[in-house]
Amino acid sequence: MKTKSIYKLFAGIIATVALSQGLASCSDEPAVDNYYTFTGEMVSDYLDRRPELYSEFTEILRRSGLYGKMATYGAYTCLAPTNDAIDLYLSQHGYASVSDMPQAECDTLSWNHIVAAAYFTTDLSVGQLPTNNMNDRSLTFSCDSSEVNGGNLVYYINNSQLIVRDDSVENGVVHTLDRVIQPSKLYLPDMIMEDKAVSLFAEALLITGMRDSLYFYEDETYTIGTDSIKKGTVGALIFHRSGADYRMSYPEKRKKQFTALVEPNSVFEAKGILNIDDLKAYAKQIYDEVYPEDAGVYDDDFTHRKNPLNRFISYHLLPCRAAINNFTVSESGVDYKSTCAMPNLIDCTDWFTTMMPGTIMKFSSPSEGMFINRKGVAANYTVRGVMVYPENEMRAIHDQYLAEAGLPAEDLTQGALNGIYHYIDDVLTYNTQTRDVVFNDRIRWNVITMSPEFLNANARGNTDNQNLLGLKVVDGWDFHGGTPKLCVRERSVWNLTYSDAVDLIGQFDISFRLPPVPANTYEIRFAYGYGEDRGVVQIYFGEKGNLQPMGLPIDFRIWGGDPSIGWIEDNPEDEEANRAIDKAMHNRGYMKDMDSWNQGGQNNLRASQGKYRKILTTQTLDPNKEYWVRIKLVLDNPEAELPINYFEFCPKSVYAGLVAEDTH
Repeated sequence: MKTKSIYKLFAGIIATVALSQGLASCSDEPAVDNYYTFTGEMVSDYLDRRPELYSEFTEILRRSGLYGKMATYGAYTCLAPTNDAIDLYLSQHGYASVSDMPQAECDTLSWNHIVAAAYFTTDLSVGQLPTNNMNDRSLTFSCDSSEVNGGNLVYYINNSQLIVRDDSVENGVVHTLDRVIQPSKLYLPDMIMEDKAVSLFAEALLITGMRDSLYFYEDETYTIGTDSIKKGTVGALIFHRSGADYRMSYPEKRKKQFTALVEPNSVFEAKGILNIDDLKAYAKQIYDEVYPEDAGVYDDDFTHRKNPLNRFISYHLLPCRAAINNFTVSESGVDYKSTCAMPNLIDCTDWFTTMMPGTIMKFSSPSEGMFINRKGVAANYTVRGVMVYPENEMRAIHDQYLAEAGLPAEDLTQGALNGIYHYIDDVLTYNTQTRDVVFNDRIRWNVITMSPEFLNANARGNTDNQNLLGLKVVDGWDFHGGTPKLCVRERSVWNLTYSDAVDLIGQFDISFRLPPVPANTYEIRFAYGYGEDRGVVQIYFGEKGNLQPMGLPIDFRIWGGDPSIGWIEDNPEDEEANRAIDKAMHNRGYMKDMDSWNQGGQNNLRASQGKYRKILTTQTLDPNKEYWVRIKLVLDNPEAELPINYFEFCPKSVYAGLVAEDTH
């Protein structure tokens, strides 16, 4: 990301504050004192010339060797704690001065406060920063109103407040912190166990044994080379794509991370669930109805995956790290939900596979917030779903619970070493309404969430279109005949639907596991865009080890107007003719893309002759079986490219229902 222009910075960007959404950028009209007058300084100069504020942090940077980087050209976010903040840290850890700190601790502190990309607060949305710090730890950005600050917004990175923000320097931006950033070293289950406001959930997590499933972090068998990312420096592989040269680097580490969606005790209490026995009874009521064949069979074996309480807790867990801005498209800098999505037609959604076998979860982000398993559009919902609290509200609920319980105040840390947890506002279950009503709908699944690998590698939402994150190994994906160049495409308003996609480059031949959608008959569709470099591809479908070809190879180089596809522009005066064209295309195995997304903010996808959905097959699917898709380039072309964007699982009640399927 390039440093913002000084004109833009000092113009005082005023963005709409929408904390109730839980996703929006934290912005209000900045006070004049918040912005520093640009003088051409590097980060190092900025710190050196203000010793009364930063001399101790500067000493830490010098000891770690990072000071030199802060004097060079590049793009950095420096999160600079004040001398008072460093002194507090030294006192808490029993050091008389910075010179008393062990070298390893000094290194860690330095890395925790530098991000190898420049992010102004106007670039950020509530949730995870797009780039990890140089210690390879995720940082969260949040904001809240402050009575002390005259009702204006205050900004936080983790639990540290930005007391001065957005100071532009030649090689990035400096934010001043009132406290040292100390990412937790706890594993996710231990962090949940320490939170007194969620003690009932923690107890259930323990007795079901699901706590033990959350102690993984790093794949020790994963190896790296000179093409991997190391402490913010990029050993980049140059490759050719779409007529241009791109850089691609691989992660230094392969991480296994998790997300927990957790009811505070107060939410359980509102439902009359006051203790673990109440929760066992509640879970049994729900899951005996969903799985009548298992009713009463596993009630006393809480570690069995078919036990009702085990199912209850497992459905709250995701095998990937997802901050609130990772659940759907809510990227910093650009509001995709208003720029691209048409909120009167769709809510931005995405889908995740949970740690309860055979189940999935839907996330929706209407203007009211982030919701789980919601049905409907905007305020016109038929099933409200369960809301995920943004960090500022989560912190307030936590503090209120401790105060009312007469417990001492303590900081809330949301992010663990190997994951993150969120408070939710209602009891979350995979009940019959969720399965039979909410999920009896067109399931439009972005490929980025088909494997936990992408979010665990922090690959989603990259906005640097010349530096892409590649992956050598992907959970649930097989590479046949060698590893192709596979990367997560850069995000921009000109990108594909929902703005995230995986790119295959070269002589690709891959297969990947599909998510366990509820039992139903589905029309399975693959969304793609025309391109002369896309090649001819054979697609296979079936259970692993028994994949069958889905018709003839697909030529992705064919334009929509070709008779084999039959794309014809809509006539705004003749809806009947438009439906006839849709039917004719459907008979050929194609559909126009959705009319609820504007590429670039103005070019509707349905009106694009280069965007389609290919109908792969119609199949009856069983969530207890594992289905795979294989995509194989059948022509020799070492520079072929194929973006994989989203798949649709459209149930028969929609594609062949009494009411015609909508175009959204």
